[in-house]
Amino acid sequence: MRRLSGQRLLEERGLPYFRGVSTFGALSDPTVLHLVRSGEVLELETGEVLFEAGDGSDGFYVILQGHLAFFKYHQGHYAFIRNYQFGENIGFVGMIALHHRIGRAQAEGKVIVLKVPVSLFNELYERDTREFALLLMNLARDMARGIRAVDNIIVERAHPPGDGPPQLL
Repeated sequence: MRRLSGQRLLEERGLPYFRGVSTFGALSDPTVLHLVRSGEVLELETGEVLFEAGDGSDGFYVILQGHLAFFKYHQGHYAFIRNYQFGENIGFVGMIALHHRIGRAQAEGKVIVLKVPVSLFNELYERDTREFALLLMNLARDMARGIRAVDNIIVERAHPPGDGPPQLL
């Protein structure tokens, strides 16, 4: 894993690229610029681990390129939960719940993420509560989409295709 310059990434990709990031939806251009410049931009290669079960939750990550596979750790075992894609965030739940990481986030191909440390998240709250509220709404929306995706996986495993019509209880 190596650290990249947020400013250089902004210059290379341009602000419109970052406007396509769902976590940044409806945020003002100055806020997006500030987050990318002030956060930690990290590049991972295939197989590299962004965080591991038991690590501290000192911030969350926004996927700026590629995708991460997430493996939940429970009772001594890892299980694949889902892939986190471009624009989504990962690690917010642990940060906001004040608990350690509950699994492993691993790069599937080249991945670039923006880490938003707790200090930057808090700074945004103090700096501009309206922008903070928009970011929080985006993070909650992504969390809700993640819950729906996991729910769908549970249903698919319980009722594989060709299993007949659903039975309502």
